[in-house]
Amino acid sequence: MAIGWHGARAAHFSGASITYECLGGNQYQVSLDLFVDCSGVAVIPQDLVFQSDCGDLFTVFDIPVSPPTEVSQLCPAELPNSTCNGGALPGIEHYVFQTTVNLAACDDWTISWSVCCRNTTVNLVANPAMYVEASLSSATAPCNNSPSFTDQSLPYVCVNQEVNYNFGVTEPDGNTLVYSLINARYAAPLPTPCTYTAGYTGGNPVPGIMLDPVNGQITFTPTITGNYVVVVLVEEYDAMGNLIGTVMRDLMFTVLNCTGSAPTYGGLSNNTAGVVTGPGAIQVCDGEPFCVDLVFTDPDAGTVLNVVSQATTLLPGATFSVNGTNPAVATLCWTGDLASSPVNVLVQALDGACPIQNVTSTAINITVLAAGAPVNAGTDGALAVCSGDAPVALFGSLGGGPDAGGSWTGPGGTAHSGTFDPATDPAGSYAYVVGVGCASDTGFVDVSISTPPDAGTDAVLSLCSDASPTALIGELGGTPDPGGAWTDPNGVPHSGTFDPATDPVGAYTYTVNATAPCVAAQAQVTVSLTQAPDAGLDASVALCSSGAALGMLAQLNGTPDAGGSWTDPNGNAHSGTFDPGTD
Repeated sequence: MAIGWHGARAAHFSGASITYECLGGNQYQVSLDLFVDCSGVAVIPQDLVFQSDCGDLFTVFDIPVSPPTEVSQLCPAELPNSTCNGGALPGIEHYVFQTTVNLAACDDWTISWSVCCRNTTVNLVANPAMYVEASLSSATAPCNNSPSFTDQSLPYVCVNQEVNYNFGVTEPDGNTLVYSLINARYAAPLPTPCTYTAGYTGGNPVPGIMLDPVNGQITFTPTITGNYVVVVLVEEYDAMGNLIGTVMRDLMFTVLNCTGSAPTYGGLSNNTAGVVTGPGAIQVCDGEPFCVDLVFTDPDAGTVLNVVSQATTLLPGATFSVNGTNPAVATLCWTGDLASSPVNVLVQALDGACPIQNVTSTAINITVLAAGAPVNAGTDGALAVCSGDAPVALFGSLGGGPDAGGSWTGPGGTAHSGTFDPATDPAGSYAYVVGVGCASDTGFVDVSISTPPDAGTDAVLSLCSDASPTALIGELGGTPDPGGAWTDPNGVPHSGTFDPATDPVGAYTYTVNATAPCVAAQAQVTVSLTQAPDAGLDASVALCSSGAALGMLAQLNGTPDAGGSWTDPNGNAHSGTFDPGTD
């Protein structure tokens, strides 16, 4: 690869990237974005080098300077005081150099730019040159557009505060993007990795830096003030997993001592549909409306946050609204459309601090999934069971003719067999899912469990005919529930207290009613009576001392039972026949 110094006079370049757009056929518009410190020398026309694996090599010289856009991270009131306007506050201008070229169908085109020297940084040794490139496979992916960077700023961030930054990369062709941190490079003359200060690398340009490979979100907490070079590579893959292009951005973060605090971002929340698959990623179904919230707060209670996004530009028919100022809740609503997927939506929160604003940025990576053939999980149902019932299949409680072959989850979201066992499974909502992804449907069965009544166990009660009344519930075995009803052996309601003097013997039934689907419980106490002995009633008799012997049983009043035994006044056994001559 041939490399030269393009635009030999070095202004204070702080960032660069190359992107391209297909205009039809093999014609491409190539853009070189440069970020320049306004305190440097004037920017001059730039050159771009093109080389392919087909043997092509050419340079487009002296691409003219376009009018710059000031992107200084200053509050509006202080913009007139930036170095771009003759003031002393740090000023940055964004330049775009564009050229149109014809690139033959080759598997590998590389477009490159380099410049002499960088600004002084903490993480690079000395002031090495800067090199950026983009690549495309015009044979594998004809007329493909590169990813593009929608955030055109040079970040000023606060020392000892968490930094959240996103490049806001978009890709119009629906291809998949993968982000990674790479070495800063320079041309010598071939692209060569820069030498990093001890403790820093291309993969770790700021200690503790994290890069989300899905949406390009950068997070880190700097502990030393100064300038840091961070280089991100964005790889583009087609639906078959083929690498069809790359772009990179070489960017300088400036870490400052701040008087305020940067806004904080709380991630995605309150999505009404779709699945949040990561801190900045959500999957939705084609044609499915959804909303999702992004919450920004500022530790300084009096700060009024301004939250902005290009969501309505990128997503046809989308709405983006913000409620409150601190916290500020941004709500994005859209109906998933395969034609706009995947898409990265940049959202930024600005605190309005002067002279330098604190900015927190993030991106929502939205992937739209095809709906697929319709499936039916049935209509929601309910199942009431008794805790003592046998296991039952939940599928039968769904209405609407559900498709078979789905899967069940229990109330806690854990997998379930679909057979509910009242003895071991909890009550609650059981979900039946049929199909996968957007070709899926869910039905629910709400299960309630009732406890069966306990009437105790059967018992036998034997009483003497002269016994006191007895509470029958106390005679039942087990632990019968109170509040039931009794019936006597003839089925007549009974008080539950057996009186030997008045109640018939036989089986007394105790019934405890139940809540459906449980059934009433019954237990019986079978009562038998033993007749009490009858010794008759006391009596007295007067006899002559010379009278005949007298049988005393006949002298007792009442109806004394025969067969008893007698004792005399001294407690000694007696025959029961009183002899006046001897007794």
